[in-house]
Amino acid sequence: MSFTMDISKVKKKVTVHQVAKEAGVSASTVSRFLNQTTFVAEDKRKQILEAIRKTGYQSQAENSKSSALGSRTIGVLVQNPESPHNTRILEDMEKVLFSYGYSTLIAAGHWKIKNQLHGLEYLKKSGVDGVIAVMGNLKDEHIQEYAKTIPVIAVGYRISGHNVHSLCIDNTIGGYMATLHLLQKGHKRIAHIKGVQEQPDGVTRCEGYKRALIEAGLNIDPQLIKQGDFGSELGYKKTIELIESRTSFTAIFAANDQTAYGAIKAIHDKGLRVPEDIAVIGFDDLATSRYFTPSLTTMRQPIEEIGAICAESMVRFLEAGKQLKPRLPPIELLVRQST
Repeated sequence: MSFTMDISKVKKKVTVHQVAKEAGVSASTVSRFLNQTTFVAEDKRKQILEAIRKTGYQSQAENSKSSALGSRTIGVLVQNPESPHNTRILEDMEKVLFSYGYSTLIAAGHWKIKNQLHGLEYLKKSGVDGVIAVMGNLKDEHIQEYAKTIPVIAVGYRISGHNVHSLCIDNTIGGYMATLHLLQKGHKRIAHIKGVQEQPDGVTRCEGYKRALIEAGLNIDPQLIKQGDFGSELGYKKTIELIESRTSFTAIFAANDQTAYGAIKAIHDKGLRVPEDIAVIGFDDLATSRYFTPSLTTMRQPIEEIGAICAESMVRFLEAGKQLKPRLPPIELLVRQST
């Protein structure tokens, strides 16, 4: 039995990316709406539905009924699809995947192991060709077991094994460099607002912070270390706690830029100045950090490159069977007004 296909129709097939452009939202938001993996706000749902109507988009299920060409889909597990960090990674990842004819299916874990395992299982049952797990706090054995049946690229993990490829910056060095910068500015009482508990990035950045203090001959004061969650709200609350505790400190190393935003607002709300009274350094270099008031000193990690490198690596593995070792550019210190 043979099948024929109208090539002109294939070329004109509407993609998720086109729907997203028409709706004025990200492609990952359209993917989550179509696959009902996480909540999408009502206003965005209406925009997407109208864009689907205008573009004539057909879902993969609909297309499979009329096309002999099977859909190629990569599953992506993220923690918070709406965070600026993840949004940028997803956008760059999807651009590359779409250029190779792949679509994406998004699942969100929200930093809960149970949700992450459920998301991985959902992606597998959905028939994706491979999975890119962006950050998270799963144990290595969880990912290694999952990778027995499907290729995985694990971002933010240091893990190896059959069918598993990891992509990770040196967060310990990043935390060390951030703290060293504050030490070189003359600060000795440096607070640290950590990331999500037990999440590898947050844990290793804290290790770098402690290492820098120890090498400087300073004691690690547990009162200056607060548990955060990579979010602005908790960054704000923990900074208020630090200020109201009367514990002396002159600088804060925030686990990421969003935490730093919250910290700076808290300092201002308490009638203090940044950096004159309390200096603040973040981690990530989000696009908004240079425009914040004051502009945020931060550790730049290659957010733009992460998504693209993951996508390229997954496609090459699937189509050429190459066991790749993707590498990222090194992190760097960007000194701005907040320190």
